[in-house]
Amino acid sequence: MIVPRLGSIIALVVLALSMEVFAQRHTELEFAGIPFGVSRETVVEELMKMGYDTYDQGGHTQVPVFKFGDLPVQVDFIFNKNEKFYAFEIRTGRVEEARKGKAFEAVEYMSEQFTLKYGKPSADPTIKEHTLHSGRNIYQEWYGVKLLNAATSVIKQGERYFAVGVVEHRTLAKEAAPTKKAKEKTSAEPVF
Repeated sequence: MIVPRLGSIIALVVLALSMEVFAQRHTELEFAGIPFGVSRETVVEELMKMGYDTYDQGGHTQVPVFKFGDLPVQVDFIFNKNEKFYAFEIRTGRVEEARKGKAFEAVEYMSEQFTLKYGKPSADPTIKEHTLHSGRNIYQEWYGVKLLNAATSVIKQGERYFAVGVVEHRTLAKEAAPTKKAKEKTSAEPVF
């Protein structure tokens, strides 16, 4: 009697652990509860349900003020040629030279949040405040996520600095646009 019960208990524990692993893997493929691959309309609807205002920016849907944990950021939801959500970019406001430490605090916080979601980064942070050059300065990257490219950076534009986090679904990014069907041959005879 004890052996069958023990086997049942072990089976339940294994099932619970595997469900937890599946749930963690599934949450990698979404942002704010919005899964990659959904339509632009679905993204806008979900953001509106959360109480956010959205703005159409061509290939992006933008939320100017989004609460990313303790950090207020701007989020761009990016769509491929098929109008499917395939990437997001989060960024902080710009700060001047005297406050560039705030950009580093923000990129550290973003990196901590990415680590919680995507696992260990590929390497330790690669830049320091005194080593910045103009443009994008990669802070950390996550290569261990099967379908995603993920990175955090500090951007220097002139004498202004801001933190950026980008996640892109590799498969959806490469998805080809739908092919147009050839026009059906029209006959000289009416169809009615």
